[in-house]
Amino acid sequence: MKCWICGGEEAATREHMSKASDLRSLFGRPTQRDPLYFHTDRRCNRRVGSLKSDVLKFDHQICLTCNSARTQPHDLAWEHISGWLRERSPQPGRWFRCNRVFPYDTRRGMRNVHLYFVKAFGCLVVEGGIALDISEFSEAILKGRPHPNLYLRFGRSPDMPVVVAGGSDVHADLVDGKVAVASWLYQVGALTVNVIYAADGEHRQGMEQAWHPKFGAKRLSYAAF
Repeated sequence: MKCWICGGEEAATREHMSKASDLRSLFGRPTQRDPLYFHTDRRCNRRVGSLKSDVLKFDHQICLTCNSARTQPHDLAWEHISGWLRERSPQPGRWFRCNRVFPYDTRRGMRNVHLYFVKAFGCLVVEGGIALDISEFSEAILKGRPHPNLYLRFGRSPDMPVVVAGGSDVHADLVDGKVAVASWLYQVGALTVNVIYAADGEHRQGMEQAWHPKFGAKRLSYAAF
């Protein structure tokens, strides 16, 4: 299996579907005696006794270099903003300032957050066989540049009776057989990120609150999901 990011032959690691740091911050470290429970549309209450379990990871593999050294700044940037937003829990309809999240080199910090979701969404594209050009995702990561068509919308989901973390299915709209818009929700407790792929010229409902690094990194709206 080749690494979808760099094309290397030694793809031997697997990316978590939900970031391990997010799971650890919410649930601590599960054990066989005190497990987590993993749910999909096909199966519920699958016991997970370790955050290293393959159950929590994508099936498709990527190489160690891409999954660690190359994308580590992206992972760390997401870990930071994830904790920052969950600690402060902005009210939907309000704004938060990116320079308070990343006081030093705000643009770089937010670009790295964007690139974390380029990797996560790219894994979904490969895993689900979604009709998108994966080379655009790999190029963004390899060159450290934003994906031109990937947007993020930050917000809060309604409180749940239990703490949850995970992602939705990817919902895609096709125009002439090509993906025009694709949407995915990533949730960590109440914090939710709507990752939106929008082809050039597409402007759909919800995108007015979506963010892309080309818009700058001054302040972002916090939506209600």
